[in-house]
Amino acid sequence: MATLAAAKKIHERLGAKIRVWQSAIGGQPMTLTYVGEHSGWEAFGLFHSKLQADPEWQKLGAKALENPTADLVQNSLVAEAPGL
Repeated sequence: MATLAAAKKIHERLGAKIRVWQSAIGGQPMTLTYVGEHSGWEAFGLFHSKLQADPEWQKLGAKALENPTADLVQNSLVAEAPGL
């Protein structure tokens, strides 16, 4: 949870709107869903450019890889369906 909180601060500083949800029923109960929202594809690309160059993010990523404390269940890139 500490790593997730640190990642959230970094991602928000770099321009993402972060939401964290915990499932209660269905799928994988009690798992967390970490969502980064962007205003569009250009903002998404700019965010990732800044993220890859960010020393604080690189340090956090290296630390997380040294001592993994969670399992990645799923990774998705989704876009809103206009008009629905």
